[in-house]
Amino acid sequence: MAQAPKRKEETVGKEMTGDEALAYVLHELKISKTFVSPEVPEFLREKLKGNHVEMVEAPSPRDAVILADSYARSGNDLGVALVFPSARILEAIDVVAQAYSDSVPLLIIGTLRSYRDTGRARLNELRTQDDVMASLAPFVKTRERVVTIEEITEVLEKAWKDALSNRPRPVYVEIAEDLFRLKAYPLATAGQKVEKRTPDKATAAKVAELLVNSSNPVIVAGYGVLASQAWDSVKELAELLDIPVVTTIRGKGSIPASHPLFAGEGLGLFASEGASHFLDKADVVLAVGTRFTQASTGGWSFKFKGYVVHNNIDGEDVGKVIVPQVPAIADANLFLREVIANVKQKVKEPIDRGTKSEVFAYRKSPSSESHSGLWPIDMLYALSKTGYEKVYVDLSSTTFDLIRLPIERPFQWVTSETALTPSVAVGGVVLSGNPNVVGVTTLEGALRNFGVLRSFMNVAKGKLIIANDGGSTYLDTFRSDVPSIGRKGMPNYMDEVLEGSFKAITVETYGELVSALSESSDSLVVINAKLAEGFKSTVLPS
Repeated sequence: MAQAPKRKEETVGKEMTGDEALAYVLHELKISKTFVSPEVPEFLREKLKGNHVEMVEAPSPRDAVILADSYARSGNDLGVALVFPSARILEAIDVVAQAYSDSVPLLIIGTLRSYRDTGRARLNELRTQDDVMASLAPFVKTRERVVTIEEITEVLEKAWKDALSNRPRPVYVEIAEDLFRLKAYPLATAGQKVEKRTPDKATAAKVAELLVNSSNPVIVAGYGVLASQAWDSVKELAELLDIPVVTTIRGKGSIPASHPLFAGEGLGLFASEGASHFLDKADVVLAVGTRFTQASTGGWSFKFKGYVVHNNIDGEDVGKVIVPQVPAIADANLFLREVIANVKQKVKEPIDRGTKSEVFAYRKSPSSESHSGLWPIDMLYALSKTGYEKVYVDLSSTTFDLIRLPIERPFQWVTSETALTPSVAVGGVVLSGNPNVVGVTTLEGALRNFGVLRSFMNVAKGKLIIANDGGSTYLDTFRSDVPSIGRKGMPNYMDEVLEGSFKAITVETYGELVSALSESSDSLVVINAKLAEGFKSTVLPS
């Protein structure tokens, strides 16, 4: 990104080293928290502290990215990870890839040992200076390298904007370490704004016409509703036209579970009873901010009989699973506001189709067959009984039943529908600082995130449930597109490891689980929930 030297009046008016400029720009972008790997040098830490940028120390580069990812997922804020040198970022490439697929905004800042004399086999350096960027290319929205102090502002501000604009995703910035020993005048920030794609007015008018004239419309609310903060718009449109709302797995919280128009979650074979009823008879389906993922649709086992309107932020996923009669490429909230404005021109008073009483008739608690020992559904029952302010879940064969948890607020439920790596639950709960936050992970999730869990054991709060099948099951998509429970070998619950390393409370019954969840503690409580051999799921086929 070579550029002509800037006049002094275009700069901040103060000469700075590269580390000073980096800390200054992060502060100017209102980034108040970063997650740093152990190798981040002390002189940069001092500059960050001086600019009121909080640093959360992670035990490894991978853990820094995990924590930034969990922070971003918790409220769709930008998660910032400083990982030095950049080659260490490759330890977390699965976390970055999962964030990319799940549309999570991350700013990952790494360092290049030197941009001047490459290829000299420096410590912590790959074969060429472009190898890290090339490895990250499929999993980041943009990637930029900074080789002058003047560029730090321009590149970081652009990266910040790119990460949050339209479809949020990870971005990568690489800064040459040479700059930390040099001085120059960094540029002032340009005051860039996050961009949101505006809707086509004719499309919005057509959608409004379809909804007003339909007999059985349904709204399917995906994660895009949360990402664009469109939950009030979903509720307003639903109430105006008396439309039932079904959410995807990640879209839970788009409308409160207690709202009289919330009809359930999931599509196809994974739909709740109410969701299945309304979708089966729908003559117009308004799908907002969803990708129709394999997880939410039961392996795409759904069919819509009526018109389909598919709203998505950039068209990347429109037409891949189902070809809509009306594609609507726009920010979900801006699109819904335009639709609502058109509806209000046609409808002066809210419509009453009798939907609320129909929804109520299908509102039932999940049930399971009689069983002994602990099953996944028992975790749902226990959490419903003891309560929770926020839930982080790593979707797996042992946790999938939790998609039926009632969720009342946006971002009260946090998960990944990509399920590349079980990092969401541990990362979320160790950062929460709230005793009423719950994370639910697997045995693999606890062991793979051993370092960060151990490091935060004495400062974190809340409950972490390890849905422990002893490694005997997995989420099987080999036999069919419909995810099911795959089984393998004899379980090895590793009780001694979990109890010794995490002071885990081992439970084997529903009553013991409720008791452990009810335990009051000023520190993190880890619960080793030993699932019975041969357990069944109320959602997944066996």
